[in-house]
Amino acid sequence: MLEAGAHRDAEAGSCLMEYVSVLAGERFTDRPSCTHPALAAVAWQVNDAVSSTSRQQLATRAVTLIGLGREAGVEVRPIVLATIARAGLAVDPGNRFFPRLQRRLERRASVAPRRPGRGENGNGGRLATLLHVGPVNHACAHLLVAARVADLDADARDRMLIGLLDDTIAAVRDAERAHRAEATPLVVEPTRV
Repeated sequence: MLEAGAHRDAEAGSCLMEYVSVLAGERFTDRPSCTHPALAAVAWQVNDAVSSTSRQQLATRAVTLIGLGREAGVEVRPIVLATIARAGLAVDPGNRFFPRLQRRLERRASVAPRRPGRGENGNGGRLATLLHVGPVNHACAHLLVAARVADLDADARDRMLIGLLDDTIAAVRDAERAHRAEATPLVVEPTRV
């Protein structure tokens, strides 16, 4: 049974990311190193905001989260924030936060590609984790407020949040596949005469 919040140990309960840590063979934590911190932040927010009944559906996503967002060269945080912005605009099109977030992400993407720095891929310790988690938690808080303003009932809010997690997982997975495809050289067989 998945529960809201962080837990002391598995006997006290577990949230989605704590379950991921167990499945991955890591120590019991809601911040397993096998998942990018920005993805983990979305999972925490969704885990804690959905109803107890809907929370149990999240367990099916745990295996997918193992290793996700760890592809070198894929910047995960902008992907996660863009997914949150899209979800926010779908819930509350008049909200000013989400278009500003999209514009900021577009400006960042239009700048010449840069080499990831320390912590860019979610590695690098506590400071790097905070740099990823803070903006994601902030955007998720705006999304939850937008859901309240839009007067979503509990079932609609749960569907929206689980959809957010699924969309985020899919977007990061797609980015990693695209990155691998770019990195794999095309082998051309010589023609025989």
